[in-house]
Amino acid sequence: ALLKQLPSPFLRGYRIAGFDAFWDWARDAGERWQRQWQAASEAALRRADPADSDDWAAALRQCLADADEPSVPAPDTALVGRKPLLLQLKASRYPALTLLGEAGVGKSSLLRAAFADAPLLQCREGLVQIPFRPVVEFLQTRRPALRRLLAQAQAQGDGAGAGTGELAAYRLDLARLLPELAPHAALPPLDALTAKSRLLEALALVLEAQGPCVLVDDLQWCDGATLELLTLLAHRAHTVWRAGARSHELSAAQRGWLDGLQRSGLLLQIELEGLSLPAVAEFCNQREPHRHWTDEQVARLHATSAGHPFVLGELLLAGWGDAAERAMPALVEALLQARLAALPGQGRAWVEAAAVLSRPVPLHVLAKVAAAAEDEPEGWAQAAAQAALSACLLVETSTGLQCKHDLVRHAALSGLPQFRLQLLHRRAALALAERAEAEAEPLAVAAHWSAAAEPQTALAWMLRGASQMQRRGEFAAAQSLWLRVAEESLDATQGLQARLALAKSDLLLDLARGRGGLDDVLAQLPAVADPLRREQLEAQALAGLVDNAVFSGDLAAARRAAERLRPLLPKMGDKAERLYGCEVLIELAMREPDIPAAWALLEQMRRLAPRHPLILSFEGQIHWFSGAVTAARDAFEALALKHPDYCRGLTIESDLAVMLQASGDLVRAEAMGRRSLQSWRGVAHTETLSYLGLGLTLTSAGRYDEALQALSEALRLGREQRSPMFEAEALVRRARLYLQSGQPALAAADLALAEPLLAGSEDPLRVTQFALTNWLVADALGQPLDPQLMARVQPIQARSSHPLVQIRWARMQGLAAGGDEGAAAQAAEQQVELARKAGLLEPLAEGLLLRSALLRTSGDRRCLLPQALSITTNQGFVPLRERVEAALRDERNLRR
Repeated sequence: ALLKQLPSPFLRGYRIAGFDAFWDWARDAGERWQRQWQAASEAALRRADPADSDDWAAALRQCLADADEPSVPAPDTALVGRKPLLLQLKASRYPALTLLGEAGVGKSSLLRAAFADAPLLQCREGLVQIPFRPVVEFLQTRRPALRRLLAQAQAQGDGAGAGTGELAAYRLDLARLLPELAPHAALPPLDALTAKSRLLEALALVLEAQGPCVLVDDLQWCDGATLELLTLLAHRAHTVWRAGARSHELSAAQRGWLDGLQRSGLLLQIELEGLSLPAVAEFCNQREPHRHWTDEQVARLHATSAGHPFVLGELLLAGWGDAAERAMPALVEALLQARLAALPGQGRAWVEAAAVLSRPVPLHVLAKVAAAAEDEPEGWAQAAAQAALSACLLVETSTGLQCKHDLVRHAALSGLPQFRLQLLHRRAALALAERAEAEAEPLAVAAHWSAAAEPQTALAWMLRGASQMQRRGEFAAAQSLWLRVAEESLDATQGLQARLALAKSDLLLDLARGRGGLDDVLAQLPAVADPLRREQLEAQALAGLVDNAVFSGDLAAARRAAERLRPLLPKMGDKAERLYGCEVLIELAMREPDIPAAWALLEQMRRLAPRHPLILSFEGQIHWFSGAVTAARDAFEALALKHPDYCRGLTIESDLAVMLQASGDLVRAEAMGRRSLQSWRGVAHTETLSYLGLGLTLTSAGRYDEALQALSEALRLGREQRSPMFEAEALVRRARLYLQSGQPALAAADLALAEPLLAGSEDPLRVTQFALTNWLVADALGQPLDPQLMARVQPIQARSSHPLVQIRWARMQGLAAGGDEGAAAQAAEQQVELARKAGLLEPLAEGLLLRSALLRTSGDRRCLLPQALSITTNQGFVPLRERVEAALRDERNLRR
């Protein structure tokens, strides 16, 4: 009958057009309040006698208050991720148990879910000084039931059940707290020795009569007298109690009390942490089931809220599930600001310092940013940090202290006036700049100087950060920083340094533009007043010009710049600059080729940075240009194994692909080439190198369509960079592809385009490759061989010991022999010996095929052709294998 007396639906009969959103809210709110009323009514029926109107009304008020408790999460998400803990609470046999955690983390919800019918002692803020206040409030809501209990005890006396008859003797003691229990009785005089003891016994009997369990909410606001009552209940062990407490708000006395009970084996303390990542995902899906939650969104919400259910719910209401970050919810900010305000002493300053740093830092660094007065007593830092840690606003990690989560950081920063925020950022910049990590994270220092309103100091650190980005392979980010420094710096030297870095970085994008930028920097050097700094900038610009000229294919220009650079090399500023100077001189020396000079420069690099991955990289390259193909491959194999994280900063994969292709391992060469393309996507310079190597590998494998696509892409990128060297290399390799695929006319057209690009080149590898391909195409077209090519190649090959150069020279000698079979056979034999010694399997198989064609006896031919067939089959040289198989068929036909 009582449940039928539900209030009518909210605002029924009223609806004004044009306010649909309001009426939707009204309908939803009304339905929710109806459910709360019904649930409260059902709970009140279980707690009170409906016939007693006072008892019923009090119980209903309490149940409605419980339903309106703001710290309790919505019913559908209250226990998300908490079911194992819920089972633990129900199964615990400890006389006392305390659930510790932050406000709103779900302590009350868990306790009420585990012990739904248990009576609740609600401690309240500001009432800590009033003895037994939670107990009195509880008993006031149960006055009719308590009167009946006392009347029953009085009537039954000692014959009553355990505890009930005993309670009759304590009626007047209880009346000291609740006078209405004995309004006309004269209370006995107070006895200081026994009055408190009797009252505690009386209250214990009353609570034990309520059931097997009692709940205590917000234990941090519990008065000392009630704590003594809880201690008595724990020792009597007739009724267990379960409490929730905000761990960071417990007083030292309360912590000592809890620890004492724990040592006695009467109490279990459980720290309630935030929800796990899977639980946050479940929470989001339950709160907004029709929405698709991505892993990224869930991870962001988890990181922002630290899994705090109340905070998480507020974030969802504020729309934080979207990609864009929104303003902090007002309730969350108020909660955090209250906790910050409650911190003692320097605690808040430490949280503010951690918020500004926004990363884990050691205690001494945080102390410099918090900057307490110098006359602080010893140990102040630890005490202040401990206060912030105890308040769950800071957390300790393996690398130092930081804010518990992002919302703490936002709340701390939002409460700071601008002048103090700038002061803290300045302290942070100075503190971080003193650490070794400043070299590892210069952009963090720059960000603090920028936030401290000192932009010019920030630009100096941005310049360092750009160099770091370049070393990590993040070229677009580096260029953006250099451009900003060049445009905004008021320091002429600093701006010139940024423009120099921008021009050098164009090695990877546009060689002609980069060369122009480097020339401009050299022209502006007289504006630098400091002679030493001027020489250092000149050396850096000249090093950039050497690098640019080498990859443009203009070795003469590279030599001129190198002559000016060498005397300045010892004057280059820091170690990184001197390393770069040695690098570019090695690049030139390898192509001269002057291998002894390259090894000497590498030794200088080794002294500067003995363990730098660059050492292994250039060691492999020098081996390659000196003709030690196997040693070069081994060096790059070791580099890829030891330093896989440098594959974006060094051309490890591309260079290794070249070595593998030369030694005949086409499968791994292709894999490395494709890995290099993945690592260097968007960087034209290294993409070109990768496509050139991949095209060569695919041509050897006979996969002409894929090879043509790769080489055409290399040609496009080379032209975009305005690099004659890359463009010529792509054209010559594509001409080889056309020749192998039976299209010599297309090959001749590509060679005609490449010829002017290589007109002044003295690079042995590139000139011999062009000359041999040119003669092979002429031979295929039945055209006469150009004798000028022979005259050009002869002095160039004499300067190089690279086996590829010497093999190509031998092949040209064989073609030039014409009808002189002896000279042709000698050239083919030389090719075989050179290729066998160097481990170059493709030219070895070709040499065996050429040699077999010049032998007069079939027995000798039958000895060489199977060797060639075995090599071409095992290594996957498909076009060459088909030529060997054709020769074997011809040999069998001759024998028939």
